[in-house]
Amino acid sequence: MFKVILNGKNRLDIELSGKLNTEEMKIALDELVIKSKDIENGKMLYEIIDFNLPSLGAIAIEFSRLPVMLGLMKKSRCGID
Repeated sequence: MFKVILNGKNRLDIELSGKLNTEEMKIALDELVIKSKDIENGKMLYEIIDFNLPSLGAIAIEFSRLPVMLGLMKKSRCGID
């Protein structure tokens, strides 16, 4: 499970648990991009409940969206928090 919660105007709370497959990774990254659209100088809080490596297909999806994910890092105050 990958849950993205907009918490205020400049913070996203992200909950990770279990193992993500290809489809779940697509949905999770789309949700992350949509909910972070209007954030500037933002922060992210990650809560990792139960970590498992994503499936190979999910990792491929993540790499295919690397430019967008790097853009999200630029939106935070310090780059990578």
